[in-house]
Amino acid sequence: MTLTEIRNAIISRMTAQTAIAKKDVTYQNDKPFDAAGKSVWARLTIKHGLSSAQEIGSGPIVHRTGVAFIQIFVPLGTGTLLITQTADKLIELFENQTDGRLDYFSVSADEVGDEGHGWYQFNLSIPFRAI
Repeated sequence: MTLTEIRNAIISRMTAQTAIAKKDVTYQNDKPFDAAGKSVWARLTIKHGLSSAQEIGSGPIVHRTGVAFIQIFVPLGTGTLLITQTADKLIELFENQTDGRLDYFSVSADEVGDEGHGWYQFNLSIPFRAI
């Protein structure tokens, strides 16, 4: 898969989710996002990792790895129920799933807490491998 194909597959899966309104998800190098008044919002970042080639049969098969990060935010002082429910839905959407030649693996969660700008933050790390 090309980097563009990987990007498109991950974004397609993210836009299929219903835990967060589509207009409340921001992406890398997107236009400025105004989160004021949102009950929950998220940022998706795709970080590509190492690639390797497996020499099998008639030529090399390139494996591309990486991690998709989803940062979830709720206003400070609103508790953790909504943010953990949202995280659970996103984990279910990605964990151990496949989009054609793109595989997602076990999702790791990191409760950041107060991110310093009025939001409570929860991060999901979704490792992937594409062939």
